[in-house]
Amino acid sequence: MCRMLAYKGEDKEELKGFLECLVKAAEKDPITGDVHGDGWGIVAYTTSGTLIHYRSSLPIFKDKKVFDLISFLEGKMWVIVHARLASQKELVDARFSHPYLETTPNELIYIAHNGSVDKELLGKEMGLDPKLMVDSELIGKFIAREGISRLDRLKEYTKSALNLFILRIPRDKSSPPSLYYFNYYNEDYVKKKGIPSEYYKFYKKGNAVFSSSLAYFCGKDSDVAYGVIGEL
Repeated sequence: MCRMLAYKGEDKEELKGFLECLVKAAEKDPITGDVHGDGWGIVAYTTSGTLIHYRSSLPIFKDKKVFDLISFLEGKMWVIVHARLASQKELVDARFSHPYLETTPNELIYIAHNGSVDKELLGKEMGLDPKLMVDSELIGKFIAREGISRLDRLKEYTKSALNLFILRIPRDKSSPPSLYYFNYYNEDYVKKKGIPSEYYKFYKKGNAVFSSSLAYFCGKDSDVAYGVIGEL
């Protein structure tokens, strides 16, 4: 269970405002009351020539580097920020904080995920032993192998939710990055567990898409379509 933010734009102050909302939502989630304090991470790529990928085991609301990192960003930027609430506390470490990186001969792929999938079944599908992996890592490997267009296949492995932000950075400098979002959750599972479905929704405002909890602090412009790949 995590809170996430994706941003594509050129306004660093706008990004800072959304990030402040994420920090507040992580410290005390307005929907569930949870504390998302099991680490955080950011990936940011800019047209000015900066690529930042930072992951920490510190809570986002206790890491003094949060706003220092975005001070380096100039020009057009593609950004994902993720605050984590781990389902397996033994896997709380900077190594397991999002976003995760996968590479292919053609691109770098960064992924942030909220929710849970059956990592045993997905690990079997990928031919990997998932014992010391988190499910989100397996999702990243699946996307690197199968591509964005095959995301629907991951629905069959989803336990609670498949909330995803995906940043693709082509190795070919003439091609721009792409920032995708995907909002899907298992309605039967969520209802059975008594989790408010609102918790797993994405909203859009300005140049950002974010987890529903942020809207309590930032407001929103519109809902994000359910089960459909979108691009900022």
